[in-house]
Order: sequence, then structure tokens, then C-alpha cells
Amino acid sequence: MTAVKHCPRCGQLKTAEEFYRRHRRRRLSSYCQPCTQAASQETQRHRRQVPASAEVLRAVDRTRQRRQRALRRQGGDAR
Repeated sequence: MTAVKHCPRCGQLKTAEEFYRRHRRRRLSSYCQPCTQAASQETQRHRRQVPASAEVLRAVDRTRQRRQRALRRQGGDAR
């Protein structure tokens, strides 16, 4: 028998495989994967429109890019 769970955002019943696992694979996320991805994209889009948070995000991006470039120059992993 396949476990079924209700996603509160889209209101549909979905199988457990359609939800992300949380807390060392013991629990399922509240929202299904497509709803989680949509919410993440929506939040990111909104944060980029607010000037103060957009500047913080740009600073984080710059720092990440500098680190990746430095690692590539050293021949290391660029993660």
C-alpha cells in the first residue's frame, strides 16, 4: 500500500514519493515537490525586487563567484 498525503497549497492528494523527505528521511515535507519549488521561486523573485534584500543577495552572489574562481584557479572543486 502506497502512503498518500494531502498538500495544503495545491489541495491534492499525492503519493509520498511526490514529497521531499525531512529530518534524516523520517518525515515528509508539508508541501509537494512542485509546490515547494514554486514557493521557492516566488520567494526568490520577491526578494530580488526589494532593494535592501536584493543588495544582500548580490553581495552573497559576488562572494560565491569569487570563491568559485579562486578554487578553479587552484584546481579544486568549485562548489
